[in-house]
Amino acid sequence: MDKIKELFLKNLPLKILSLLVAFLLWLNITSTQKARLEFYSDVEIKPYPKGLIVEQIQPEKVLVILEGPKNALSNVNISQIQTYVDGFQIKEGENLLSVNISKELIKNFKIVSIYPDRVLVYARKRK
Repeated sequence: MDKIKELFLKNLPLKILSLLVAFLLWLNITSTQKARLEFYSDVEIKPYPKGLIVEQIQPEKVLVILEGPKNALSNVNISQIQTYVDGFQIKEGENLLSVNISKELIKNFKIVSIYPDRVLVYARKRK
């Protein structure tokens, strides 16, 4: 019994310190792990151009890849993340426009890529 007691109580401050350091290392590693989120999103037009009718967007969906802290992944609702093209840039005919993403919902995430990053928008004048 004395040997067991001595085993646990000998160098007790060092043992407590090593447990604390191990816990802090574990906490640091788990909090800095990165997660990658990939999803397809419909391309919208914001704001919708006045006097024009958008006939087609090619492609209609784009692949979005985000990267960020693993613990923030559970707070992301991908159905609320919008990909869009700038409606002010749309003219009559064929338009090659850059795809943007709404950044307010993905503050903790970095946009790795949007594929394709440009879409064709076909528009005609409203009659």
